[in-house]
Amino acid sequence: MSEPAALPPKPVPDRDTQPFWDAAAERRLLVQRCESCGDWIWQPRPICPRCHEPEPAWTEVSGAGTVASWTVLHPPVLPAWQDAVPFVLVLVELDEAPTVRMVGQLVDAEGRRVQTDRAVDFGAPVSLTWRTDEAGQILPAWSLAS
Repeated sequence: MSEPAALPPKPVPDRDTQPFWDAAAERRLLVQRCESCGDWIWQPRPICPRCHEPEPAWTEVSGAGTVASWTVLHPPVLPAWQDAVPFVLVLVELDEAPTVRMVGQLVDAEGRRVQTDRAVDFGAPVSLTWRTDEAGQILPAWSLAS
């Protein structure tokens, strides 16, 4: 009898992150923004860390941005990614929310993981591309803008 395929970990939404994951399931990217002071907030939380106003508003953004940093994953990795390495993770600074940086996989225009050891230019423009992982989770990912 063969072992079942290893799956990547799935996020566990909580009160603060549920709106993000609900929107991601619809392929929409939401980021919190304080309606009082205007600050963009990432990681999601119940109050603005700057002015302490409760219930920051969820705001849809395009996901366009630039590469602030990147790394290439190599073994050892979780069993779910063993056959996928090497692949690139990028830290993206969002154009519409420049204080927000999100981590995601570098993918091609069809959402397939880019398996490479090649360097990514810092400051390279990227666009949001949704990717469905092996566990069926819809995740934000980024592709190099053409």
